[in-house]
Amino acid sequence: MDSLLLQPEIDEIFLVEDGSVDQSLRLCHQLAQKHPCIQVLQHPDGLNKGAPESRNLGLQASKNEWIQFMDADDQLLPGKISSQVAMITGEEDLLVGQFKYIDRDGSSTLFTPIKDVWSGLIATRLGYTSSNLWRKSAMIRAGEWDPNLINIQEYNLIFSMLKTGARIKFSDQALTKIYYQPDSIGNSPQNETEKRDHYFIFREKIRAYLVENNMFTLRRRHYFNSITGLMLRYHRPDFKVNLDNTYFRIYSAIRDLRKKSF
Repeated sequence: MDSLLLQPEIDEIFLVEDGSVDQSLRLCHQLAQKHPCIQVLQHPDGLNKGAPESRNLGLQASKNEWIQFMDADDQLLPGKISSQVAMITGEEDLLVGQFKYIDRDGSSTLFTPIKDVWSGLIATRLGYTSSNLWRKSAMIRAGEWDPNLINIQEYNLIFSMLKTGARIKFSDQALTKIYYQPDSIGNSPQNETEKRDHYFIFREKIRAYLVENNMFTLRRRHYFNSITGLMLRYHRPDFKVNLDNTYFRIYSAIRDLRKKSF
């Protein structure tokens, strides 16, 4: 919250209280009393409906065209909003930002996007929910956040946006930090098989779409086969997975040689 309040461009903040059973609602109201720009939202009857429905609730309430989403383990650095707003020309629907992931030991890893958008989508390297800046009308046109998904929700939304003609611009600054939280939904072992299966299903949907539209270039084929093959090393779903095994064997051999050379 402090990192949002440091961004002078933000004139409205929605705290969506998603049926918590601790003191979150009390803290939300305390913050709203202290800061006039903050509004507290709840689902009907105070139900817990999950992140996608909670984001949609805030999205629908916002009067602004550009939306900054935040989760509890995110932090914006000073200038995050201003630097991305300065990039807007009126042609963009999504601004993709770099981010730093802060691990449990305090070490940080910089994640930079892949600027071929379809390769980046396959590799899930098009920023992060909070490192990006989202155009409200483009999200609504794409169907908003899908409440039926338990993971990679932002990439499913980006996929839907791209299919409706969304335009993406890339920021070269890393002004978002994502902190490891052992009890977060993403790191929880709960539904682990389903979450891993969903990566294969998601990438197959992208592959099928690109093939159908004659857009499955060599570069995109490379990302699909290399990432799918690497995931199959530690998780094999019960359904058939498309993979060019010959390509992956060659890729693996080159990758292993490079590792040995270092």
